[in-house]
Parts: sequence; C-alpha cells; structure tokens
Amino acid sequence: MRNGRDATRRNRNIGTEKQGHGKDNEMVISMCGVISTVWEKIVNFKYQAVVKKIGDKEITFIIEKTRKDTCHACTIDDISLVLKHIPDKDLEGITYILLRQPNQKEELLNPVWGKFFYQVTLGKYQDGAAITLEASNYKRQPFWPNSLTPDQVDELERLKEDSHQMIRTKRGYKLILTLETTRSTQLYRTLLHEIGHNVDFITNYQTHDNKSSKDKEIFAHRYANKMREKLTQQGIIPFNRIVDLEQIEKDGLDINDFILPTTEDKTNLFFS
Repeated sequence: MRNGRDATRRNRNIGTEKQGHGKDNEMVISMCGVISTVWEKIVNFKYQAVVKKIGDKEITFIIEKTRKDTCHACTIDDISLVLKHIPDKDLEGITYILLRQPNQKEELLNPVWGKFFYQVTLGKYQDGAAITLEASNYKRQPFWPNSLTPDQVDELERLKEDSHQMIRTKRGYKLILTLETTRSTQLYRTLLHEIGHNVDFITNYQTHDNKSSKDKEIFAHRYANKMREKLTQQGIIPFNRIVDLEQIEKDGLDINDFILPTTEDKTNLFFS
C-alpha cells in the first residue's frame, strides 16, 4: 500500500503543452490589447520620437534604443513607404508606431513580431492607437514543437512563405532568424496584420468587444493577405531596405539601432 506522495514519480504533464512546453519561445504574430504595460515600461529605456507625415496625417514613430545583440529590422522609411500606400480610412486612429526593444525575459517567454493597441498613454503621447514592431536577437532560434495546433501550423506556413529557414529536429522545428526574413515578416505581414486589427475595430466598434480573439485574428489575417497581394500586384512590395544615413542623423537616431552587431561596414546596411 502506497502512503503519501512519491516524489520520484514523474509528473505526466512535464514536457507537454499543459505545462507550457513549446510556449516559451514560439514566435507568433500578435495579440491586440488596450493600454499595454509596454508603454509603461518604455520610460525605462532610452528612446527618440520622430514625427512623419503619412498622407494627410502625422504619425509619431517612437524608437527604443536596442541592446548590443539586437537591432530593428525595419527602418522608419521602410514603414512610411508601406503606410503611404494604405487607404487613409484604414489608418484612422493610428497615431504611433513603436520600434520596441523587448527585455530578455519577454524574448524568452513571449516573443512576438509586433502588436496592436487600441489606446495608449505615455506622458504627452496619448489618446491614440499604436502598432509595435519588436527588435530581434538573431542569435536566438525560436522553437516549434512537433505537436502543433491548426493555428500554429498556419503560422509556420506563413513563416516559410516569408523565406524563413527551418531546421527539422526530432522534437520539432528551429527557426533561423535573419535581418532580411525578419524585415519581410514584419514589414509585409505583421504591419499589415496590425492595421487589419485597426480596421476591424473602427468598422465594427459596436460589436468588436463581443468578438472572440480567434475571430479578431481571422479578420486581421484576411486583411493582411488581401493588402499584401494588392501591394505586390502594384509592384510596391517587396523593395530594398531604405537606409538614409543623413535623415537618420537629422532625426537624432542612432544608426547602430538598425544594423546587426556583426556588421562592421556601416555603408553596407541592407542585409547580412
């Protein structure tokens, strides 16, 4: 007869999704929110704000200083070029674009390409929706387990379409991050996906809160796919990375926030 708990018996949930296995470094596109702690934490970092004219409106870009092992894949000019070809009505309410430096714990536990926030407040920066795009650590290899949900399978296929290299292992897939493929995902898919969340909100604001997260994601994915196809057919995307050294200096930004740590020649800032 067994008395009490046998500490040597293995927890059947160890290494499974119930215990969180596969959740700590899965790279996903986004989840939307309201007044995120992202904006409360930004005061802990050095950042620079730059205002750009996009069509008839102004958008404030907030660029966080990156760590030495990370960089922002998309430049302000990259993002601005895409935004200029988005219908003005789809950008209604979007006031901020944040190029964010996640901390190391966030990179490990909840890595994302970007997020959308319906409402943000940061000192004088307030009362507007925001899109964030996260700086990436290209030495890290996000892992996807063999046991994938249908949504995870779809996301993995999207990453393959973005030309991300996948290494097959016994336990699953390792994603090899590069500046080029990260930029492709964030600029041609994540950015459009987050705009899709905004479109969903402003067109269905009366019923939006009652929609499930899954339905919101479906809407945003559908919008991103249609807009990406349209911009591709028009010859607008893809395009080479835009690095204007003179403008970066004029905006008071640090060029090191947009280049890989291993890049020695700062005149060659396209891809490495």
